[in-house]
Amino acid sequence: MKTTVLKYLSVFFIYFIIDVGYQFTFGINFSKGVQEEAGISQIFATDIQNPILILIWFSIMTTAIVKLVVEPAVAAKSIKEAAFKGVLLGITAYGTLALPNGWSLANYPIALILEVIMEGLLFAPIASVVTTWWLIKKES
Repeated sequence: MKTTVLKYLSVFFIYFIIDVGYQFTFGINFSKGVQEEAGISQIFATDIQNPILILIWFSIMTTAIVKLVVEPAVAAKSIKEAAFKGVLLGITAYGTLALPNGWSLANYPIALILEVIMEGLLFAPIASVVTTWWLIKKES
C-alpha cells in the first residue's frame, strides 16, 4: 500500500514540477504570443475552470503513467521500457489534446499544436523514467 501511494505521489510531483517549471520558463509566454498573433487569445479559459481542469488532467495523466508505464517497466526492471512507453503515452495524450484544436478552430496555429505535442514528448517520459528508476533502486 505504501509503495502504491509513493508511486502515484512520485509521478504526480515530478510531472507537476516539470510541467510548471516548463510553463513558467517557456510555455506560457510562447503560447500567449502565438495565441495573440493568431487572434485567438480570447478563446482560452482564465477563470477558476482552468486550475480545476488542470488538476483533473494531472490526476488522469498520473494514473495513466503509473498503470501503463511505471508498473510494467518496474516489473520488467527496464528504464528503457519506461522511456519508450512514456514517450508513446505522452505523444498520444498531448497529440489528442492539441490536434483537435487545429482541425476544429479557425486560425489555430500549427506552432501551438507542435509545442503542446513537444510537452508530451518531455513530461510523461521524464516522470516515468525517474519514478521507475527510483522504484527499481528501492527494490534492490
